Amino acid sequence: MNKKKRFDIRILLLSILIIVLFVNGCTGKPKTTSTTFLGGTEGIKIEFKDIAPPSSFDQGEDVPVKVLLKNNGEYNIVMGNAKAKIYGINLGDFSLTSDYKGNLGLLRGKGEFLEEGGEQEISFGNLNYIPSVINSRDFTIRAKICYPYQTSAEIDVCIKTSTEQTDTICSLDGEKVVPGSVSGAPIQVKSLTQKARSSDQVRFDISFENKGGGNVYSQDIECDELDDDMVAMNNRNKFTLEVLSPLDVLCSFRNGEDANIGEIELENNIGKVSCWMDVQDTYKDVLRLRLKYMYTDTTSKNIRVYEV
Repeated sequence: MNKKKRFDIRILLLSILIIVLFVNGCTGKPKTTSTTFLGGTEGIKIEFKDIAPPSSFDQGEDVPVKVLLKNNGEYNIVMGNAKAKIYGINLGDFSLTSDYKGNLGLLRGKGEFLEEGGEQEISFGNLNYIPSVINSRDFTIRAKICYPYQTSAEIDVCIKTSTEQTDTICSLDGEKVVPGSVSGAPIQVKSLTQKARSSDQVRFDISFENKGGGNVYSQDIECDELDDDMVAMNNRNKFTLEVLSPLDVLCSFRNGEDANIGEIELENNIGKVSCWMDVQDTYKDVLRLRLKYMYTDTTSKNIRVYEV
């Protein structure tokens, strides 16, 4: 074989090697994704910007008013769904309106690539205190955030008949809610215990808790409607529970229906429900839950207006 042919063969082999490496790099083993949640007990927090408004200013002075929204949970809020408003003062005296203003873009929850969660500002323009002031006057300006949110849970459970005595496959005993099995959100799955309901059924007793410090309302309510005290009272401390899998799990809801989706009501921030499914074998499974609700929270700041 002459030198030219040997050189051509080397070039060919090198080209094949490069192609193989490239293909393996692009189509190698798929990335494994973890279903473990970061956890936490907060949703969207609201606070006034440091100098918007400042803690003190003069009567007649134009002063900016802005709030900062930070998503400390794991659920994304689409544009316009996180709504804030100013209240707690005579808005007309401060040249402000009572309108809600929404987020201007996607407000991401925390996750693998955004461990701190997304942030956005909402501007309410400028306030200007119109009435006359003698020396100074103190006020407390408040802001409210209202937004839809969801809690996800993926909890390892044991599907087991009461006649099955061995624990080698799985056990009904013990607390099933462990760190990482519930997403970061204000409404949490507090506990889940299991027991054999009969020879062919397994029962899940699930409890929930509002740990976010704000108020929870029915998922279908609108922020504007919550300004009506009667509407707010009738929809407060309620959320929707949906059992995503196993598909044949049923729950006993307050309306008397046995279904895989229904409304849970909290009392002293705690809610409970019992669910069950028919069992013909023993195996491990994952109980997937989704909680849907509206949530509100508030913040405040003391301000002082000086006489000019």
